[in-house]
Amino acid sequence: MQVLLIDDGCEGARILSSRLDGAGFRTSRVGSAAEALNSPVRDSVSAVLLDHCGLAHSPASVVTPLRSGGMEQPLIVLSALADWRERVASLDAGADDFLIKPIHSEEVAARLRAVIRRAAGMSSDRIVFGDIDLDLKARCAWVGGVCLNLTRNEFLLLRLLLLAPENTITKQQIMQALWVGDAQKTGNAIEVQMARLRRKLGHERIRTLRGIGYRAIPVGGGDDGGMARNACRKGCGPAEPLSSGCQEFDPGI
Repeated sequence: MQVLLIDDGCEGARILSSRLDGAGFRTSRVGSAAEALNSPVRDSVSAVLLDHCGLAHSPASVVTPLRSGGMEQPLIVLSALADWRERVASLDAGADDFLIKPIHSEEVAARLRAVIRRAAGMSSDRIVFGDIDLDLKARCAWVGGVCLNLTRNEFLLLRLLLLAPENTITKQQIMQALWVGDAQKTGNAIEVQMARLRRKLGHERIRTLRGIGYRAIPVGGGDDGGMARNACRKGCGPAEPLSSGCQEFDPGI
């Protein structure tokens, strides 16, 4: 999931960005509401995170132009301002959550997953689509209860397909989610990643829409496969050692 991080000079923003990337997010940083609204990734991000440090203005003064400028994604404010009036003003301006610093990056990641789930109409970290089962937190995927052994980019690509509105994604969205800022990547790189995912997922589960992009196609129904999923999940979780099943989700891959 791609996140747009707005920070106004916070020293911890770089560390937060790195830790969110390690938690499975793809973070893009900008310095203001205006930069966020003009960012090339503004339409492809799943959520917006405002890391507020400035004392000369309130976080609500940043949230307001974001919402009036058409930024509709879930938005979380991080701020050291503990005054309840600041929280009320930010929430009324359009923020979905307000967290008082200091705060652990693990909680920020959990809050992001929660607001993204709500925006997508989900109630848990699990997505079931036909016989595909995706665990967003453990970063594992199964088809009919069989672990797919996905690499980092394959997982990101499948997650993008299943979270996308009407399950349709464009090549631009894929490029921004997998290789934001890498001008050397081409459309051929997307086709290579898609071909690799199709080999593991099954060609019939991803349809190419010429001139538009790609769409996930539901096939069959959910398979219980609980024991297989539990064994696989032990190898996927970031805090667990790699065992049998899914490949370790290494942000450096």
